[in-house]
Amino acid sequence: MGEIPPDLLQAIAAVGGGQVALVIGAGCSVEAPTEIPLAGSLAHAVERRLVLDGVLADGECANPWNLSQLTTIVWQKTGSQAGVVTRFPLDRMRLAKPNLGYKLLVALMAEGAISHVLSLNFDLAVQHAASDLGIEIAIIDQSGQGVPVRAALVHLHGSANGTSESLVLREEVIDAAWRGQWEQIVAQQILGAPVVVFAGLGSAAPVLTATIDMIQAALGGNKTLYQADIGPYQNNGFAQQLGIPEERYIQGGWSAFLAQLAERLSAAQVDALDENGKTLLNENGVSQADQLLFKSLVEGLRALPLLAVGKHRAFARLEQRKLYRPHSVADDELMSEPILKLAQLAERHGFEASPTQGGTWLLKREGRHIGQVLLASGGGTRRIAALEPRARIVCGHIEEHSFAAPDLVVIGGIAQSEPLGAHVDLIADADPSDLVDGPSGPILLSADQADFLERAGELLHAA
Repeated sequence: MGEIPPDLLQAIAAVGGGQVALVIGAGCSVEAPTEIPLAGSLAHAVERRLVLDGVLADGECANPWNLSQLTTIVWQKTGSQAGVVTRFPLDRMRLAKPNLGYKLLVALMAEGAISHVLSLNFDLAVQHAASDLGIEIAIIDQSGQGVPVRAALVHLHGSANGTSESLVLREEVIDAAWRGQWEQIVAQQILGAPVVVFAGLGSAAPVLTATIDMIQAALGGNKTLYQADIGPYQNNGFAQQLGIPEERYIQGGWSAFLAQLAERLSAAQVDALDENGKTLLNENGVSQADQLLFKSLVEGLRALPLLAVGKHRAFARLEQRKLYRPHSVADDELMSEPILKLAQLAERHGFEASPTQGGTWLLKREGRHIGQVLLASGGGTRRIAALEPRARIVCGHIEEHSFAAPDLVVIGGIAQSEPLGAHVDLIADADPSDLVDGPSGPILLSADQADFLERAGELLHAA
């Protein structure tokens, strides 16, 4: 993977976000498990079927690898694009499984690091990534729709959900029909961002190049453009046409490129958790020694990718529908007490605590597995009885995806309505050391209990 220019890393992590807009092409969807064919391969497969089905004569399309040329010929002959579109793998496009890059893209949109995404693809991989993570983004996939200020995905050429005639495919439409129309207005709006990044685009799209040329002229050529693509700079016609210099061209795969951008943001988030947690603990009179314990556990989060850090935040809130929660100061503060309690627990009993990509913390002693802990918070507003069903759902999700549910759920910030410690185990309400009648699920334990360290140590040894 090529090196990401420092200015782009700075823009992606800018305070307040909104600095970067992204334009994506077919090269982003070719990666597994999305695996949507590139336009050339798609055109060739469709042309063979058109010939075999008797719609076209063999050799009627001079360049069967050119999708726009093929569609124009079919439209001229039949008066419709349906002959081409109905031979697309439409179900595969509609059900496109998101690759890692798309999941990271949705997370960066949720964080505001990427303001808008302009897609030239027909597949719905971005939508499915948003659904998988439980993140809502605006989807614009029909001509005439307005583009909101908040994070949005715009299908400039239509999507697989549209009709055959609504997709922008024919040469004459791609080359000229967009001028002065919705496509140009939307492109101007999105490409007006301070920084524009193109990814997965090997060939020129007239509406993009013309709009960029116009914006560059208005700004005296000062707009910052970047491009990421798998092929070498010298072979990328789009980069040459836009005049993107080689130092702003990042050679590498789509998911690897997004992972590097996300790594910059996750590092900033861990820094913020460290600082915000330290401030809160200091205000609450926590000793310097315990603050150092807190810091030692926070540092472990640096080894996790952005999606995992966001999952820790979502699980800390016992989110039932989200696998990613955008960063906020409030979340840092809510997570601080449970992290501190886990650090104290590890110190007291000689455990090694490390965060997992599954959103939990793994406890070991001398290399031997002790238990898996989920850290959560009631936010000071929920009673433990209200938190139990939420914890059940989250633990069930963790078990489904990692084949092992947490042994202990440590919850801070519980609303005080009953004596702490009134319930040993709300899920089983039995002696956890009993082999016959032990807990049927993870044990909920309040981080506010006076004997938390002793009780947690006992439960983990029994787990």
